[in-house]
Amino acid sequence: MASKLTEMSDEEILNFINGKYSPGDSTAFDVGDLFTITKTIIDHATRNSMVDDILKSANALNEKVPNINDSFISPLCTLKSICCEMSSCMDKACSGEEISIQPRTEVIFDKLKPYPWDAKAVLALAAFALEYGDFWHLAQLYGQCNQLTNSLAILKRVPVLTKHAILEKRKEEVLELNHLIKATLQVTDFIFKVEDLFVHNHNENVKELDKAVKSIPTYVFWTITTIVACAVKVTHLTSDEEEPYPLSYLVTKIEGILKILEEQHASCEKELDKLKKHRKLVRIMSEARSTHQIMNVINTLIQFRDDGKLPTISVGSSVKEDNYVLFYISSLENNKKDDISHLKEVHDQFPKKYKNWTIVWIPIVEDWTEDHRKKFEELASEMPWYKVQFFSSIVIKFLSADDRLSFKGNPKCVVMSPQAQLQSHNTLDLIRKYGINFFDHLFPVVVPPGPLPVVPPEDPRLELKPFFESLKNEELKKLSKDKKTCIFFFGGTVESWIKLEKNVKEVNDTVKVFGVAIELSRVVLHEAEAGESKYSETHEAFWSGIENLLLSLLDHYNEVEYKIVKAELHKLLSYKHGEWIMVSQKYELIASCRPATIFDVLENMSQSKPSISLLGSYIQNFIANKPWSPPSECCQFVNPGNPPKIMDCPFCRHPMETISVAYKCCHPGYPHN
Repeated sequence: MASKLTEMSDEEILNFINGKYSPGDSTAFDVGDLFTITKTIIDHATRNSMVDDILKSANALNEKVPNINDSFISPLCTLKSICCEMSSCMDKACSGEEISIQPRTEVIFDKLKPYPWDAKAVLALAAFALEYGDFWHLAQLYGQCNQLTNSLAILKRVPVLTKHAILEKRKEEVLELNHLIKATLQVTDFIFKVEDLFVHNHNENVKELDKAVKSIPTYVFWTITTIVACAVKVTHLTSDEEEPYPLSYLVTKIEGILKILEEQHASCEKELDKLKKHRKLVRIMSEARSTHQIMNVINTLIQFRDDGKLPTISVGSSVKEDNYVLFYISSLENNKKDDISHLKEVHDQFPKKYKNWTIVWIPIVEDWTEDHRKKFEELASEMPWYKVQFFSSIVIKFLSADDRLSFKGNPKCVVMSPQAQLQSHNTLDLIRKYGINFFDHLFPVVVPPGPLPVVPPEDPRLELKPFFESLKNEELKKLSKDKKTCIFFFGGTVESWIKLEKNVKEVNDTVKVFGVAIELSRVVLHEAEAGESKYSETHEAFWSGIENLLLSLLDHYNEVEYKIVKAELHKLLSYKHGEWIMVSQKYELIASCRPATIFDVLENMSQSKPSISLLGSYIQNFIANKPWSPPSECCQFVNPGNPPKIMDCPFCRHPMETISVAYKCCHPGYPHN
């Protein structure tokens, strides 16, 4: 028998029965009540003590009636039909013919085709229990009741097995059979439980539950195969057949399935419980944020428990309600000494510059082992600010999934206002570079406590101010404050640079009467390459400034006034490894484009000699009114920091393809020139 069954792998079984025996429209009946009755029968019929009771001629105990619905009607016709198929195996066993379990199993599957997978298993087990329970019920009463009972017992071959000498001889076989039946009952119970979990939670994203449900048809196949084999074993035990009918292969198989189902069911319940607690945390956090009190948010994050461990927060008793909070979020392993050193400097200077600021370290630790505890204490000893230990695993998941806090593994610093408003997704890169002065480079995202900065009405756009302040060239910094001058930052070949110098000179000769001018800044790899260019800047300083500027704008991803600026910066990033020009006027970003576009602008200005008082506006309008078609090459760039999940192409506005931490768009739906 074992060799026949091993001819098919579990995958082959799954493909075969899914295609042939998938559930159809079934006649409704209460599977739960049928399983309760079946379980009661099997629990009693497989008691190992029953064999000893019969050998000792002990009387059966009085038992309570199973607790089932009064409206339950047994699907007796279906059960008897399945019993008939099992009986055909028994008849062959009695006649000494070779028995093939698999064909009988397939016939039973045919009869059960309309029913769901869990119902198939329960019906097959109930049909077996109907016969097996009846056998042992009569075995308990044989010789102690009326002639009707005794006669029925003889027809069922009860005396053949229950004669003391035979039962003593076959006791181990009976116990092995009972063990296999109990294991099959447990497998059926778990199939029923997993299906029930899926029915009530099919909208949840629980991979383990999906995996378990996909395997259920295979488990049902082995359950019914085992039930048929058990029926044949009963016939062997009640015959004069001396050669044993082995069940060891099926015992191993069913025990293996039972172990898998136990683990899957426990894992599913654990994951569903986590989801339930996560939803609870999301609701509580939403309520905490709605109060606009930073302490409510902090208390919710720290005090939410799911593991029984009490949280500990060291240093001081509490964070003040009017404090800005800088959350330093990191794992124990990915924690750099340089970062701690930078944060120490910021922490030490907070009282001098910004008194109502607090740093809180949130270590992300899934499992607090002894080694983790020691590592935490080692790192905590270097931090003179608040530290939280025994953070809830549910909160850790929340921090990883929440778009605003989004922890993906790398250390980060999140800034939150006293009103519980998120001010910045990640300031760690800026802290590494600027220390306590990182506030200046977060403008306009984070405004330190104190009076709001006054923005002159004639200078409404200041998005490039942090960028210019980060540059090395002091002359260029001074030039950026001149509202009458447009700066062309250039990256590209010497030939294009020479052409640009010539064209700009011609335009400057034309527009100087209006008191405006264009100045060129060549971006070079090394300062030595700049030559006589007064406003040159290094490649490193320029791109570092652009990336830090983008970091500061991430927190305003959905704000319309910043989308245009970010689109221009993203275009610039996509040009990084080719030729490009970025145009600015004072602290306003005018455009970023290929040199060819600027050459068209300059040519038009030289030929038409327009009256120009604001160069930036003229260049913007010319580019905006120029017929547009997407570039032939794909737009691809790497966004700094923790970017949003969705990024629109800066050219065609189509959602971009995410490649690791890079973005790519080939402008689908547009003809290319």
